[in-house]
Amino acid sequence: MVQASISARHPKLGIRGIVAGVLLFLCLAYGYFYLISTATSGEDVLACKAITDPVIAEHGIPESVSASGRPAIFCDLEVRGFFLKPFEHISIYGVTDKEQQDSILRTLEHFRPQSKARRMVVDFYEKENWKTWSNPATGNRGGEGGPETPIRTIVIK
Repeated sequence: MVQASISARHPKLGIRGIVAGVLLFLCLAYGYFYLISTATSGEDVLACKAITDPVIAEHGIPESVSASGRPAIFCDLEVRGFFLKPFEHISIYGVTDKEQQDSILRTLEHFRPQSKARRMVVDFYEKENWKTWSNPATGNRGGEGGPETPIRTIVIK
């Protein structure tokens, strides 16, 4: 009697239930691996520094608008594609001359084996789209970035 009432309330899962369970598991696993892949470690920060330091030392990179007092070159670890392939994303602002861009790319290619960097995507931008704000009453200051379109994108494998 008890067995009959349980099976009446919970019919067998069937193929649809199994497929739904497997798909849910795969989505959760992919989300977990995405979070793990995009987490930045201290090694990632040092790798970016090893990539950008030679460029800063050898080339005249304009000063950043968003991070005053430092050159307008930024490096982040990113992932792209279904298989979450990691790469170093380097953004350089204010270098519009193609010959100077080519020289920077040669520097990156030269120092890449020493830094053990992964594939690099280098974006050159005309300028930073950064708007600062301040509130004189509270003394708070800040800024926010707007949309930016690279003038040149190069992939170094």
